[in-house]
Amino acid sequence: MIRLENMLPRAFLVGITKMVDREGPLETIYWMQSIGEELAILEGPGFEGARMDTDIVYLPKTPFGNEVVEFANIYKENPPQFMDIFSTMSKLKSESDTPWEFPAMSHVLDVLQHSYNQKRAELAGTRFYNLGSKSPLGDVIQYNDEAIERSGMAKQDVAMILERAFFVYFIEHPEKE
Repeated sequence: MIRLENMLPRAFLVGITKMVDREGPLETIYWMQSIGEELAILEGPGFEGARMDTDIVYLPKTPFGNEVVEFANIYKENPPQFMDIFSTMSKLKSESDTPWEFPAMSHVLDVLQHSYNQKRAELAGTRFYNLGSKSPLGDVIQYNDEAIERSGMAKQDVAMILERAFFVYFIEHPEKE
């Protein structure tokens, strides 16, 4: 049963599957990125999450985490449209000259989350790189090795933060380059 408070997040997740069916995974990615960027513009400059003493930011909880879990339980696995988005994002990253700018995708909403965070950081005059993410389903942890290298951190340090967080980001200040 869909409760009223779950309807909007579930409608968005279903909308992603319908958008992939209608327009394909690449257009769906662009659509989710544009939504994330628009939300960031509405919110304004800044960073989501807890900040460590360094330029590391982590999110101890994941947006729509419960809805993602419930949605996965309905389908018993990720819908094939979500898998199309994962493979398309992976292809885009592998073909990019700047792979550190891509999300470490552990679930489909990372596209939206990442574009939102990157845009808010850009509005604050910095760059924001996703070093790693953990799915709210608990079965997937992803790393962006190129972003980790760019941050100067060790992958093991990112893994330790992901034990208590769902996303780990690095803030790069242009004046420090």
